[in-house]
Amino acid sequence: MKITITFILITLLMSCTENKAQKTEVSNAEFSLSDCGGTYKGKPLPFGKPIEEWEKLFGKPTRKQYDVVFIWDNLGVIIWNVGTTKDDEYSPDYEIRKYDQLYIFFSNLDSPSGKKGKLKFVDEFDFFEAQRKYQEKHKIQGTQNLELFDINENGEFQNIELIKQFLIYPALSYKKSISIDGSAINPGISLKELNKKRKSKDLEILSFRDNNLDGNNQWGDTKEEDGEYWNNEKRDMCPSQSTFIRNIAQFSNHELEFIKVEYYDKND
Repeated sequence: MKITITFILITLLMSCTENKAQKTEVSNAEFSLSDCGGTYKGKPLPFGKPIEEWEKLFGKPTRKQYDVVFIWDNLGVIIWNVGTTKDDEYSPDYEIRKYDQLYIFFSNLDSPSGKKGKLKFVDEFDFFEAQRKYQEKHKIQGTQNLELFDINENGEFQNIELIKQFLIYPALSYKKSISIDGSAINPGISLKELNKKRKSKDLEILSFRDNNLDGNNQWGDTKEEDGEYWNNEKRDMCPSQSTFIRNIAQFSNHELEFIKVEYYDKND
């Protein structure tokens, strides 16, 4: 009996300590997200508005890919407009900017998975197109210097600094905790730990997984399988608003790669 009571007391103490730590992480989080919107340092995320509004939050982008992807290297975030292509000119109009998506990167090309090419956008990387651009830029013919794009004997990129020029990953990953629905997500967190924190706050776990984007749930047992996870059991679709956002966690090679924030207009 004595042992049982001691065990219960220790368990309660550990639970209280964990809850206190999570409250601190949430209160200190610069990004605070929910189904109905989000803030950065207390200011609303300006989805649907011109890039200049994002610059008021993050400063000027350090680089961009065409007028499609805007990258803040020092912060570890990007804005990617999925409604435009490299051939489109920049437009500040709502009908274009409503397709802006925010990515908060917890892993980049300097992370263990990044060096081995195990991240989502590395898998989708067109090496032949990158080689063509490199040859064109440096006026190279034939196969000269193309070994720079190779993988070495350790399974890592031969020249990671070169590869960085062609991918959207920020130079630095995001180093702080963020809050989604009042539950903390911190760098290096596993899917199991992420959902444990959500359960402790009586939140739906992130379990809907649609890796081939066919609209069907490929949920298994949430054991850090690669793919995108989100809460598809919406208790509240923000009835007082005409818009909502979806917060998605991407795990790659058992590593939290990024949080993607998608914006939706209910009138579409």
